[in-house]
Amino acid sequence: MNVKLHRLNNLETRIVNLYSDGKYNEAIELANKLLESAGKAEDKKSMMNAYMNLAGCYYSLGQIESAFENVLEYKQLCDEFGDDRDKYYLYNLSAIIYEFEENYEEAKAAILECIDLALEFEMYHSLCESYNTYSSYLIIENNFEAALKYAQIAMNFAKSHYPSNVLLQCQIYINIASAYIGLEQIEVAKEILDSLQSNPYINSNIHETGNYYYALGKLYKKSRKYSTALLKLNEAYLIFESYNDQVMLKSISKESASIYELIFDFENACNMWKRYIDYSEKLFALRLSSKIKELDIKHSVAAIEKRANIDTLTGVYNRYYLETTCNTWLKDRNHTDSQVCCIVLDIDHFKVINDSYGHLVGDEVIKAVGETCLNVICENKQNSLIGRYGGDEFVAILKNISPPRVLQKARELFIALSNLKVPHLQDVIQVTVSMGVVSTESVPSVKKFTQLFKVADQALYIAKKQGRNQIVFLSNDNCY
Repeated sequence: MNVKLHRLNNLETRIVNLYSDGKYNEAIELANKLLESAGKAEDKKSMMNAYMNLAGCYYSLGQIESAFENVLEYKQLCDEFGDDRDKYYLYNLSAIIYEFEENYEEAKAAILECIDLALEFEMYHSLCESYNTYSSYLIIENNFEAALKYAQIAMNFAKSHYPSNVLLQCQIYINIASAYIGLEQIEVAKEILDSLQSNPYINSNIHETGNYYYALGKLYKKSRKYSTALLKLNEAYLIFESYNDQVMLKSISKESASIYELIFDFENACNMWKRYIDYSEKLFALRLSSKIKELDIKHSVAAIEKRANIDTLTGVYNRYYLETTCNTWLKDRNHTDSQVCCIVLDIDHFKVINDSYGHLVGDEVIKAVGETCLNVICENKQNSLIGRYGGDEFVAILKNISPPRVLQKARELFIALSNLKVPHLQDVIQVTVSMGVVSTESVPSVKKFTQLFKVADQALYIAKKQGRNQIVFLSNDNCY
């Protein structure tokens, strides 16, 4: 492994460990070092990881605007360099922002996207976290039965895939206990929370200690042990105050105020409600509604998906996108009775070009052919697409077009490619191509791209056999 790459990976691992242990300031320091090193190495993925960790740390420290600025930096890189897995992190970051905004419907929608993506890519640790986060939103909404269901799903995955991950299970157990408290199954909740007393993360991870005390406070409140409840809530308050976690401080103040009311201590109840209102006003002042439009997740996901469908060398579509789109168009024929046409072409004697000029020049020729195909074929992007099938072979798919018109289009492309000249040093490389063309009018029984392509490829084979540099169109008269 490259030494620089190893160093960056080592930094990323240390940051994750510090974040898990609740050592956010130390994690921020290392994340900034990672960002600097990754920038020098032009490692975009490591830069994205740095921004993502910075966002999480700043959020946990209550520095919301700093968190959001790092989210936007992450998104900007993700739009250009992100892959399918990064869609998960985009949705997760958007859920955090919506959570802060107390827009739990949008937060839940974002986490459901996370769950789908984590399942698709078998990201089981992320899946556990997403199920547990969804459970926490349901607890806030007092939907305790559903919250328990999702927390239990999270625990099943955790025990199945991460049986030794004590922290992950600790976080899930706290949500399970909170759901049972809401369902007034106090003894079950107490048994769970009592068992967590010996959990090493409760004692070593101060953030989890705060969450644990908060859950205990709610448990003792339900048990009508109000003095103990207030004591535990105060301990939680002091922990979250050290982090300036105003969201949790607001929740703790509300719980404490309601307990003081139950014991008729109206002076302290009034003080706690004032504290609650103060935090509410501060949080409202930090609302990011005006900025959240900048976090256009759908745009980012579309950019990633588009990039995943594009051939990196030529900029035209790749084979996967060709097949899936053509299959959809062929399926739609059952309802529209429209024609779907296929043009297959490859560069004549391309091996000679590679052998004579080298593969880098060969790539330039392929790129020039791809660009020409794009310019000629894709006037109407809704009804036509061009893709690289592999090597020097390109495929165009057109729909809602008559066979005479597709043959005319093929001739336009043939002429444009025949006029294509690729300069190289003192030479000019002249390109010729062979083409095979077919329409579903000639082969109405085809239902899949592979079937249509096979017939067009037969036409291409005939063109090559007859001397190359020509078009063969398989019509009703000569299609077999």
